[in-house]
Amino acid sequence: MLNKPTVDTDSELLIRLGNDDQAAFEELYKRYWQRCYAQVLRRSGDTNLAEDITQSVFVSLWEKRKSVEIRNIGTYLFAAVRFRFITYLKAQPHEEAYSLHVLRDQYDGQNPVEVSVRIKELNEAIDKGVAMMPPKTKIIYTLSRAEYYSVKEIAKKLNLSEKAVEYHITQSLKTLRLVLKDFLTVALLLPAFF
Repeated sequence: MLNKPTVDTDSELLIRLGNDDQAAFEELYKRYWQRCYAQVLRRSGDTNLAEDITQSVFVSLWEKRKSVEIRNIGTYLFAAVRFRFITYLKAQPHEEAYSLHVLRDQYDGQNPVEVSVRIKELNEAIDKGVAMMPPKTKIIYTLSRAEYYSVKEIAKKLNLSEKAVEYHITQSLKTLRLVLKDFLTVALLLPAFF
């Protein structure tokens, strides 16, 4: 009777990955690359984008193999791919154009010059609010909202606890809410700023 070769579980592969086992990484890559790629392709319809995002997630997995705690590799990879795709969309110029389109629709019938002035005022108010923040809060706000770092990534980058990072994000949002109280309707339509 022939013995079947044993197949490592994802958990076993993760342990080996944490010990710099490249074969474990390659096995996880074989198991999950196609599904991650398909997830982005289904949402974007762009094969190059799907490949780039999927590759970057796996590169990140290898780079963070010793520092990140993963309980379920499939869940982790699919969330990472989804997050990178959302980050990609937020960074695209068309989002700003879309936001302006939504604003113009809301103010339909109003003078387009007036709408443009309100948008300019909103941007100035956001800049004013960011300028009012203490230096550390401003840095954390920028990393979180403009560069799309996670709380965990910011904490590691700045050598702070995650609670401290969350505190600064909360403070930054309080400052912006105060400064933007006159722009509440507009602010709700432009979530990328918050």
